Amino acid sequence: MILRRITKHVKDQNWFAVALDFCIVVFGVVIGIQVANWNEERSDRVDTNRTLELIIPYVEASEISADSFKTYCATTRAYGEDALLGWSDENAISDSAFLIAAYQASQIMGVRGDVGVWAQLVGAENIRNIEDLELQQLLSTYLASPSNVTLDSDVDTPYRQNVRRVIPFEIQERIRSDCGDQRIDIDGGIFVLPPECDIDFPAELAQPAAMELRARLDLRDDLQWHLASAQSTLFDLETELSRNRRLLDAIEAYLK
Repeated sequence: MILRRITKHVKDQNWFAVALDFCIVVFGVVIGIQVANWNEERSDRVDTNRTLELIIPYVEASEISADSFKTYCATTRAYGEDALLGWSDENAISDSAFLIAAYQASQIMGVRGDVGVWAQLVGAENIRNIEDLELQQLLSTYLASPSNVTLDSDVDTPYRQNVRRVIPFEIQERIRSDCGDQRIDIDGGIFVLPPECDIDFPAELAQPAAMELRARLDLRDDLQWHLASAQSTLFDLETELSRNRRLLDAIEAYLK
């Protein structure tokens, strides 16, 4: 219809009407393009918001896991300090307590999180669609972090292997049975280590084992390195947790 009108106006040399019809056509095209762009932007925003909403519980779960790791490390550190006391003064703690502390200090737990999956899910395009620059940066940093926040290997120092070569297997088995890791979540990914372990081994078993352990001053040095390594890992984890909390706050503010 508009084409016939323009043709008629040209034949009639009604240039004003031609110009007016042309403006109407151009205006309609521009409006159509703008509406299409608005719809695309709205769709992108909806997709981005949906992805951010999915990330929130994952980051929250990572925080819970990290907090459990901190508690676990605090427990092993306390056992480690008791073990060091047993190495420095054989009368400070009993033989059984010394063996238990030396073993429990070697217990480790890692914090795991498959960030790589989220990096594929979110993608660079969704990040670019986020209007908040701070949230863009926090999310990019989070997705660029290693897939495992804290690996078991980060705290698996030589002490763990070496001390278990010395402590009799019978004693290790009893400690694991009575005072080993305890699952505290349904999925079994979070553990706690009992802060106390009251086992009184027979003197004929505990005394020679404690004597051999005390004679291994290299294990005392290994334990000091082990505790220092765990403390360094905790510092890195705190940095990670602080960044994740900022990310959660930024996501929640963006979705409001």
